[in-house]
Formats: sequence, C-alpha cells, structure tokens
Amino acid sequence: MLPDLLSRFPPTGNLVYDVDTLLAAHGRERIREHIPRVAREARRLAGRFGVNPDRAEAAALLHDLGGIFEWGGMADLCLSLGLSVEPEERQVPMLLHAKLSEVLARELYGVKDAGVLQAVRFHTTLHSAPTPLDEVVFLADKLEWDQGGVPPYHADLTRALDGGLQAAARWMLAWMATPEARLLIPHPDLKAAWAHYGVPAP
Repeated sequence: MLPDLLSRFPPTGNLVYDVDTLLAAHGRERIREHIPRVAREARRLAGRFGVNPDRAEAAALLHDLGGIFEWGGMADLCLSLGLSVEPEERQVPMLLHAKLSEVLARELYGVKDAGVLQAVRFHTTLHSAPTPLDEVVFLADKLEWDQGGVPPYHADLTRALDGGLQAAARWMLAWMATPEARLLIPHPDLKAAWAHYGVPAP
C-alpha cells in the first residue's frame, strides 16, 4: 500500500499541494474541501492560544488522510500495518481513519514531529493526556466539521473558547456525550478523554 502511494504521489515538499493532490486522485471531494478549512481554523486557534501555528496547520492538513481508504477495508489494512483494531473500530471502521492518517503522515510525508503525529491520531476523540496542540486540532476539526453547513453547536463552542482550550475541549466532549451528537459508539479513547476532562459518560 505505502510503496504504491509513494511511487504514485511522491512528496513535493509542499504539503498543501500534496494533500490536495492525494485527495483529488481518490475522489474525496468532501475531505478535500474540509481540510483547508480546518487548517485555517487550527492556525487561528493556535495563534490565539500560544500554540505553534505551523505545527497546528500541519496536523490539520494531515488529519483526515486515512479517508482515502474504503471503510470496509480499513480493519484489515490496519492489521496488515501492525496496528491494533479495537472491537469498537470493527463495528464502526470509520474510527480507524485517524490511525491510518498518522501512518500516512509519517510514512508518505516523512513527518517526525511526535506532537504533530499525536494530534493527527487523536483529532476525533482526544485521549487521556491531551496537549494544547491536540486540543487545537480537535476543536478546529469540530468547528469546521465535514457535514456541510454550520455545526449546531458552533455558537456555544465558540463562546466556550473564551474560557480557554481546556474549557472548550471539555464543552465539546460533553456535547458528544449527549443524544444530539448521535454518537454511533463511544471509542475507548473518547471514554478516556471524558474521564480526563471530568465529563460524565452517557
């Protein structure tokens, strides 16, 4: 898988161009439109809260690369790459896209920054030991979601940011525990994030 991608999409050094080219070639137009918005929001939030904007933008550009793969094959692909697959991920394979995004960031684009890779890996759920960079990418992804239109929580989450990154992350995680979120299944990392931020699990 990776050698084929490397031969077909050799990195040019321009991450914006490389990511867009990869997504376009796989027909992922929704992700292709979503990623630049998240990158801009991540850079804005990073500047506001004292996080390195370049690292935040890089993680945002990379966060959904795993979406190039078909959901039905994600579990087998992860296993072939030596990645663990949780029972929840077998039930909802889309949850595996973040792990695959991290692999592509590292193996296709040569990203070595452990903090950037971590932010990519946990952008959907956060986890038990989040950094401010993790929170920036998580929140940018939620503010500029990929479902079309404005998220129903956008105004409330924007207000929560007045209390800082942790307060906003806690608010967002609490919303994800409500019926309105229509959560398909709580991932173990999400449960760990709920515990870290003191959010009661549903």
